[in-house]
Formats: sequence, structure tokens, C-alpha cells
Amino acid sequence: MSTTDTIVIAGDANSTHSYMEWGAVVAGAFVASALSLVLFTFGGGVGLSISSPFPGQGAANNTLSYLTMAWVLIVMIFSFIAGGYIAGRLRRPSPGATEDSIEFRDGAHGLVVWATGLLIGAALSAHISAAATSSGVDEMARTYDANVVLRDVDADADDRMMLTSILSHTTAEGELSDMDRAIAVQFIADNSQLSEAEARSRVEQWEAGSRDAADRARKVGAISAFLLAASALVAGAGAYFAGGIGGRHRDANAPFPWTRARAVR
Repeated sequence: MSTTDTIVIAGDANSTHSYMEWGAVVAGAFVASALSLVLFTFGGGVGLSISSPFPGQGAANNTLSYLTMAWVLIVMIFSFIAGGYIAGRLRRPSPGATEDSIEFRDGAHGLVVWATGLLIGAALSAHISAAATSSGVDEMARTYDANVVLRDVDADADDRMMLTSILSHTTAEGELSDMDRAIAVQFIADNSQLSEAEARSRVEQWEAGSRDAADRARKVGAISAFLLAASALVAGAGAYFAGGIGGRHRDANAPFPWTRARAVR
């Protein structure tokens, strides 16, 4: 009497494993981050080469600002497209799955590369901003503002520090509160040969410059935020479709352009 061994093969439909392959996602995110670092470094070198501290030489500040924003958009989109393609190309094939399902899984891997890269970039930006704040850059700017307001005023270091603290508490519109303005005016009038009206005029002149700076910062911030959000959305769509393209090339065993000649041999 013979026995028959029955072999049961679990199909893809009964599999409980996750379709998300984090190895491919991490590889794509690393490629996107490294590529963006190289391109940003290259762009920084080009920017330094076309700028100049001498008047009338080099590119204008507005031109440099526009070029910088354009370069940031290009780098973000291109880097995530490359990272999405790598993730889709490295993901394991899905035998038995429909073509639409494979396309979605490959694209989803590219999209997760995009999301991972954005979160890493946001964390690094927050860390850099915190480091810049703690390095004393803002304190130096406030000290300069206080020295401008206190020109020709006989005041010691403690008094200048007090006025610096007052000037640092401006509103979002770049204005002082009524109490802080009155303190600054009275302090300047008491420690200089200026009348109270002249002291008030000096403080109001400083406030006008502060309002202009706040307005410029608001406009630049709004434009930058809109462009970054738009480019991030475009980069996300590009990463999704690039993941699908990478998956199709994987399934077709298509060689890379620089290896095609060797594959034909």
C-alpha cells in the first residue's frame, strides 16, 4: 500500500505578508536624499560663482532669489522621481497579481519614498532652524537694532540690553506695544540731548523699517510656502509614476541605458 504526499502551495491570495517592502523604500529614500544633497551643493557653488559683494558686479539679489527657488523645485522633483524609480525597480515581483495591482504597489512604494523623504527633510530643517536660533543670530540682529536706535545716546551695556529686550517684543506687524514704545521714547529722551518729540520720531522711524521688513518677510514666506507645497505635490506624483515605471522595467528585465550595450553582447 503506497502513500501519497500532498503538497499544498499557498497562493498569493492567501498570503498574509505585507506588500510594503521597506528595504526598497529606504534605498529609494537614501538615493533621493543623496542626490538632492549633491545637486544642492552644486547649485550653491554656481550661486557663489555668479554673485559678488561689489556693487554692479554679479547677479542681482532678486535674480539670485528666483534662481534659488527654481533650483529648489527642480532638485526636489527630480530627486524624488529618481528615488521612486529605484524603489519600484528593487521591489520584488508579485506573481499572480493583476496588472493594475502591480502598478499600484509599485507606485505606492514610490509614494512612500516621497513621504519618508519629506519627513526626514522636515526634521532636519527644524533642527537646523533651532540651531540657527540658538547660535545667537537673532540676538545679534536685535543688538544691531538697539544700537541704531541708541545712536548718540549715553547708555551703558545694561541699558542697551534692556532696550534690546524691548525691541525684541514686536508684534507680527513689526510694531511695539504702546507701553514698550513709551518706555523706549522716555529712555532715549532722558539719556540724550533729544527732545521727547525727537525721541518719539526716532522710535517711529525704526518701527517703520521694522514693518517694512516684516511685510517683506511675510510676502517671501507666503510665496516660498506656496511654491514648496506645489513642488512637493508634483514630486509626490512624479515619485508615484516613477515607481510604476521602475516596476515595469523590473518585470521586463529592461537594462539601464548605460548597461544596454553590455547586455546586448
